[in-house]
Amino acid sequence: MAFSLPNEAETGEHLKRGPLRDFGLRKPGDSSSAKRHTLNFHDFPVPRLLAYSLRLAGLKTGGPGEKVEWWATFTYKGVGATLAHEKFGLRLYLPADLTENASKGLLTEIQTQLRSATRAVEKVLLAVAPEMLGLGHATVVNQHFALDRAYAYFRSRALDPTLIEDEYKEYGVDELPKGLARTSTFQSGKVLMQLNAFHDMIAAITAYLSRLEHDLVLAMAFSDFDPDSDNLTSFIGSRWGEKFDRVLHKAHGAHQYRRQLTAVVERWRNPYSHGGFEKGHAATIYLQAPGIGAVPVGLTKVKDSPRFSFLPATESTIEEVFRLFDELDAWIHTVLAEAMQWIASGLDVRFDPDFRALVEEAREREEFGELVSYFEHRQAIVDNMDY
Repeated sequence: MAFSLPNEAETGEHLKRGPLRDFGLRKPGDSSSAKRHTLNFHDFPVPRLLAYSLRLAGLKTGGPGEKVEWWATFTYKGVGATLAHEKFGLRLYLPADLTENASKGLLTEIQTQLRSATRAVEKVLLAVAPEMLGLGHATVVNQHFALDRAYAYFRSRALDPTLIEDEYKEYGVDELPKGLARTSTFQSGKVLMQLNAFHDMIAAITAYLSRLEHDLVLAMAFSDFDPDSDNLTSFIGSRWGEKFDRVLHKAHGAHQYRRQLTAVVERWRNPYSHGGFEKGHAATIYLQAPGIGAVPVGLTKVKDSPRFSFLPATESTIEEVFRLFDELDAWIHTVLAEAMQWIASGLDVRFDPDFRALVEEAREREEFGELVSYFEHRQAIVDNMDY
């Protein structure tokens, strides 16, 4: 589906009359010795907005070139200048024969007007951003490895908790801590290690689900995403189970893994993600039953609650959870082989029609690996600005 930004002509006229009113076309061949000034990326965090603003105002831009993504030539109040996004920064080139005070003054004025121009363009983009995102005219940043590091960190701690030694203390009569009647205390290192392992398991489950949701969003571009019926914004905001069903519902074994993962989530993660309250309240709320007294809402089912025992999860339980995750990962890599190959490359994922057409063509030719390699090579060029 073709998509164009609205009001480009009107925005361009606004820029010419307002923020960029002092900018003009530079004559061909008009060049002189220039001094480089590096602009702060904090002031211009999205350099492409600058190039787009200048183009809308009718100014000339070029690129890419060696170690430069784009450049723009213009005059400011009659003074020739060049703005360029280079590998090591955003640079403004002003005539070298200007006095220091004149150069500083022009630098300040140009930056002020460029900031105003980008704000005007931002309003246009923000107005259509929800529609563009929903239709898939977007690139989703690949955060798989960052999320996987969090999961791996908590998983390793859960499976191999830091050693804690037993601690036994004796107190003299005059040394007893306030409120302590006994003359000795004992703290089991093993019990503390088990509790720590349990807490890290909960964190690992949360991290795993975060990574899974992210991967499913990325995989949607390689699935049957249809902008006429799918809305990318809504899909990103949906629950993990809805993402799972949407992307994996046709795969053999999906129902089984969905059920097993749901069981893990409801038993272990959800109570600790929702204020400690379990589904159905189980052992977290007690009924004041006449003739009986306080009894848990879950009644005898309370035995299935993490709160039923002092140590909610044993070592074998923790291993069982991660065994399921390993099986699920292996299954996903099988049923979503191409999507996971792309995700493993670290490349961001586009949802636009042109990209989806390239993916479909590569599949038909059985050249998906070559497509990944091509984009990896192209990304390396972009990263290093080796145009």
